[in-house]
Amino acid sequence: MVTESLIRKKFVHETMTEGINKIFSEQQRIFSSRFNSRTGRLETFLSSHSFDRQISDGRYSVFIHLYAHLRFLDMQYRRQDLSPRPKKANIYNKVVWGILFREVFPELRYGFTDEVRQQLRDQLQSALNP
Repeated sequence: MVTESLIRKKFVHETMTEGINKIFSEQQRIFSSRFNSRTGRLETFLSSHSFDRQISDGRYSVFIHLYAHLRFLDMQYRRQDLSPRPKKANIYNKVVWGILFREVFPELRYGFTDEVRQQLRDQLQSALNP
């Protein structure tokens, strides 16, 4: 039996998974085009798309595993006054928050239309009743 809550969970799951995969692929694209790889660990991490999902009691949580060095690639300091200065590529904040606020959150808010509901209902029914 396909319920409304199951359809909502599937929509949220698909939207979040698509957004997170887009974040990782965009970060990987920026990193490979603008940074020199030394050990290859950061590039391997970005290509692994490492995240966990947890669904319980109608709550959907996503835990993204971060490589610690990734957060600091956005910052660069001048030698004279040690003031922050933007680097040639924003690989963390601009990518993560840009995709979340411009694509994922609006899709979650406005993308759950009647057509999407019906399409997901049909997918779930065909999966349950082959």
